[in-house]
Amino acid sequence: MKLTCKLKLILLLLTVTSSVYAQNRNTIGANFMYGATMFGTQGAYKGIGINYNISTAKNESEWTRLLNVESISIDATLYNMNGVSGSDALTVYNPKFRDQGYFGNHIALSAGMDIRLININGVKVLLAPAFGVLYSDKDYVTTGGVNQVMGGRLNAISSAKLKLVLPVTYNTHLIIGAGIAHCSNSNTSHPNIGLNKVESFIGITQGLSSGNMRVPKFKLGRNPISVELIAGYTGQITTGFYQLKGVNLQLDKTFRNSTTPIVKAGLTASYTHYINNVLGLTLGTDIVYSSKTSPLGSATSDTAAFMQTFQGDYTPVYSNFNVGLNTGVDMRLGRMVFSGSYGYYLGGYEHYIYKAGGNRFEYGRMFYSTLSAKYFITPKVALGVKSYLNNFGGIGVHVSL
Repeated sequence: MKLTCKLKLILLLLTVTSSVYAQNRNTIGANFMYGATMFGTQGAYKGIGINYNISTAKNESEWTRLLNVESISIDATLYNMNGVSGSDALTVYNPKFRDQGYFGNHIALSAGMDIRLININGVKVLLAPAFGVLYSDKDYVTTGGVNQVMGGRLNAISSAKLKLVLPVTYNTHLIIGAGIAHCSNSNTSHPNIGLNKVESFIGITQGLSSGNMRVPKFKLGRNPISVELIAGYTGQITTGFYQLKGVNLQLDKTFRNSTTPIVKAGLTASYTHYINNVLGLTLGTDIVYSSKTSPLGSATSDTAAFMQTFQGDYTPVYSNFNVGLNTGVDMRLGRMVFSGSYGYYLGGYEHYIYKAGGNRFEYGRMFYSTLSAKYFITPKVALGVKSYLNNFGGIGVHVSL
């Protein structure tokens, strides 16, 4: 009886020690995924991934302690999408979507963090948000069909997972969990509905023998005024996408032609007030440039002309430049800063509103939103990527004044 009690005590100490030890070292792992896509697709996909996890135990940045970050993870994943096919929502546009194998294979590389929610004697529950890039071996346009998924092979992917971590040995942990992900190309090509995934996974991690290097603090300005310049393009493929038939807007391939990419750029000036060392509120203005304007003026009742010339909801009408007012949120994670904003364009953009019996399209001012990620090379200068959603994506530089 005494031996049994001692054995239980040793196992408990081993489990706790394993948990503490793992928090102070980097790990490498592998996992297997099984999941389904949402919104317009059916069937399931499989995936296999490897990950490298960098412990934040010796990271002196305040954000890791404030958010309870246990590690920073880098994941590489191969998805086999051959078991996925289109449902009726997609096949109405193109019967090819019904064929299994149409979605091909995806390769994703992402970076994220493991936020510790629960830790009971080494058994943990982690929240793991991540962001990265995804390459598809099919772009769903050159495959001979009408793209209703992603307009290009290179896409952005964002995900969120819940992980249950179970200690197995002194140095090994079993990972079980589930998550959701969205991938699209940030509207550098249209249409760009994207794919939404729901997946479950099981994996294992192994601690490495090498210790961590101490990561020093990186101090950014508290309430900076900043200027950001982003340049990119929109690869439009939407000409002739809409046709009036009763009260429904349907596909018309007659006028469907690829168009010359539209060069675009955005200049943002903003002020940020930080509530704490991680979260900040922003207020600013965007000046957005488009190398193309709508050829139809400020209004049209010519349905045929509209179908032949329509370029998308964010083709400006009156000027190559448009001004927007925005407000948003910043999240500082050391040198990385993630931002999102919502704004209102003061000038007109081309878009469509069906008027029953009038066969008429109208134009007007529009709300817009942005997402961006920046990496600070110095406390005042950062390189970044930014997407004006449903408009264009680009790369550029951010300067804090």
